[in-house]
Amino acid sequence: MARTRCTVCGKQASYKCKYCGDTLCEEHLSPEMHWCVALEEYRKDLESGRAAPIAKPNEKGRKKFDANIFGIFSHNYSYLLLFLISISFVLQLLIPRYTEHLILIPALVEERPWTLVTHIFLHGSFMHFLVNMFVFFFFAPTLERKVGSSKFLLIFFLAGIFAGIGWSLTSANPALGASGAICGIFATLAVLMPKMKVYIFPLPIPVEIWIVVIFFALYDFFMIGSGDMIAHTAHLSGLFFGLLAGMQLKKTF
Repeated sequence: MARTRCTVCGKQASYKCKYCGDTLCEEHLSPEMHWCVALEEYRKDLESGRAAPIAKPNEKGRKKFDANIFGIFSHNYSYLLLFLISISFVLQLLIPRYTEHLILIPALVEERPWTLVTHIFLHGSFMHFLVNMFVFFFFAPTLERKVGSSKFLLIFFLAGIFAGIGWSLTSANPALGASGAICGIFATLAVLMPKMKVYIFPLPIPVEIWIVVIFFALYDFFMIGSGDMIAHTAHLSGLFFGLLAGMQLKKTF
């Protein structure tokens, strides 16, 4: 069933963007108003005359949107998760034993099953947190706009749980971080939008996302057992779940 609420502001919507498929209200129908993943294509169509400009909202509409800006989380779960993970990292720094109670310890997972979820919201260092949130910021909203907020949330948490289970079956070391869930997001996008271009540092040219997923999968596979303190089997488990989710969702598109 098609979504009936605008992916930007959450109010009732009856329009769809022909470039990305988002469900939108009239105010945010223009690709420039809803962070469209095909914004460049829209601009090229404008320049070539193949598309007419979609009217931007008037000042009255703009004020209404501004007044509702604090409700943006209600239908943009990716930004809500980004906020919650950031808050959790601050709490790790401020509250003694906060991390200890929420970290995933494979030997104790049956006694503490909640840690299959809570470990996603923890990070081991500022750099660990920064890199994960940087990747999350660019790819999570894209997947949410593609599949809808509810399905996105389901993919994020199930990929994270799957990653935790995969790690628990292959290692006795504690694990924390959103990497497994992010790998699930990345892999799902690779199935649904294989032509999507991404950059891999330090390459100066964009690469199609499916190539990047294969590269990281091979890297994680060959680094298993390297002792580098990275949860490679968690990454692979998250990737595997993301591929399954993407293949299932692709049947509906």
